Amino acid sequence: MHMANEKSRIALFVFLSLAALLPQALHAGTPFTCGSANFNDTIQVCAIAVLAMFALIALAYIGGEAMQSPRMLSWAKSEAVQAFASLVIASILIFVLFTMCSFQVGELNSVFGSAMPLIYQDAPAPYAGGQDSLYTGAMRYTENLAALALGNIASLRYDLGAYELRTSFNTFVCNGVCIFSLSSTSVSYFGGESMNLAISNNLLGIATVSYLSVIFQYFTLVYIYNGLFLTFLPLAIIIRSIPFLRHFGGSLIAIFVALYIMYPLMLVADAYIAPGLASGSGAPITMYSRDGLNCQGIGVFSTAAHTGAVCSQGSRPEWDMEGKWQQSDMTNLSPNTLGSAIQFNVLIFLTAIFLPAVNFIAIAAFGRELSRLLGEEVDMSRLGQMI
Repeated sequence: MHMANEKSRIALFVFLSLAALLPQALHAGTPFTCGSANFNDTIQVCAIAVLAMFALIALAYIGGEAMQSPRMLSWAKSEAVQAFASLVIASILIFVLFTMCSFQVGELNSVFGSAMPLIYQDAPAPYAGGQDSLYTGAMRYTENLAALALGNIASLRYDLGAYELRTSFNTFVCNGVCIFSLSSTSVSYFGGESMNLAISNNLLGIATVSYLSVIFQYFTLVYIYNGLFLTFLPLAIIIRSIPFLRHFGGSLIAIFVALYIMYPLMLVADAYIAPGLASGSGAPITMYSRDGLNCQGIGVFSTAAHTGAVCSQGSRPEWDMEGKWQQSDMTNLSPNTLGSAIQFNVLIFLTAIFLPAVNFIAIAAFGRELSRLLGEEVDMSRLGQMI
């Protein structure tokens, strides 16, 4: 009974101390960017958390001496080592964040053995020529890919509408006999395009899912950069030094590493892989612009040395499809080349769905092993559902 009361007092003391110290550690939690002001705020938050943990240990030691509690004294001495370990881990993570902010995407050419993607080469000043950091580089890649995926949807919508009009158009042919017999022949000049209509419908479904996947990646970056998970690191520094919460603290550190280090890095790696996927077909793949934006983001699949995809202006924009009911108008609708549409959708699918799936598998495996090393294995599938 005496031992249970002693544990209760220790737990109550720890939680009351945390309740007093955590608001100070979280007060400076501002959106995370690579700007010096906000980056310094991130360092200050972690420093406050470390000082709060050492202050908590000192209070526990003083309280143990005052109450002559061997358990509190033992906890204070043993957790001083864990607090120092948390300080080392936080210092390493902050150093990695600083490195990712100062490292430029143009320096990855030798790592991936390929030329710089055109989206980084032609970026607006002051980021032209690969001056993006890994964080802004990941954001630029998802922005351009999302714009390109949306333009691809507009192109397929035009194809779907053109095939729908052309396959539904028919005319009656009279060979002279119909004057007396009232019989004629119905001719559907574009009826053979029904298969193209079905294929375009399936492609539009794939393109829509791909676009939603890219938008998910983009807004995940927005949430990360705006500090949604930034408080995990200072929280982990404090929580990890509490014996019965050490596993949870290790999981928070693993989640922080996965979101702030692994996720942006994997997206920049995808940006370097995308032009190589486009060059696999040999000749450049054609995308037809139907939204008036000239295939915005087409540089995702090209480098300065190799053009993987080119933009072609369609004869008509997507919105110019009304009132074309003559046979000549049906011909002028001219949907895009089906082969090019299929090839481009394969590219969008690979970059928007397949590569992110591989990324998540790698990030989940890394986060699971890191959390196991720091305390307890984290359930990365539940993390993905939470995000």
